[in-house]
Amino acid sequence: MSSLKSSPVHHASLVDPSIHSPALLELVDIQLSKQIIDYVVDCVAETVDFAMGRPSHTRGRTPSHRPEHTKFTTFVTNVLTRAEVTTPVVLVSLAYIDRAKPHLHIALEEWALERVFLGAIIVASKYLNDSTLKNVHWALCTGVFGKRDVGRIEREFLDVLDWELSISEDDILSHHAAFESDFLRRFIFPTDTINIE
Repeated sequence: MSSLKSSPVHHASLVDPSIHSPALLELVDIQLSKQIIDYVVDCVAETVDFAMGRPSHTRGRTPSHRPEHTKFTTFVTNVLTRAEVTTPVVLVSLAYIDRAKPHLHIALEEWALERVFLGAIIVASKYLNDSTLKNVHWALCTGVFGKRDVGRIEREFLDVLDWELSISEDDILSHHAAFESDFLRRFIFPTDTINIE
């Protein structure tokens, strides 16, 4: 019998952690917090604004702090909490939102934020997890969309991505700089984490 040496594997990638960038390992181990949710809301809002031909809100008030996005922030919080979404899924969904941005064309604003977010989070969850929620359960997590709506949102988002779901470290690390900014530095040691029951 030969003795096999086992190397440690990271829970998010199932490969030896030494293969990954330390910055990536830092990102995937961050707890979901209000600040992360605000960052997700900002990314989705900027993408929807771009897709609708509106100017970016890079100056002044960030999208998550605009009064019209209060309901959307609540929607994101509820979906992430109810679906027990992990940080790696959120990071991959952000990469998908980045990838979709130049290809999205949104004519009607109604539910646009929710549809972009939900499409990205469902596709990311299904890509990363062997066992994931069914569309009927995603519908329950949203509290507003039905099972058929969820299926259509998922298919539309996959079409926008042209079914290109592969993810690289660079895709994820493109958000690391934002997490290191003064505004988002709190992510590393969150004081306001989301309780997932």
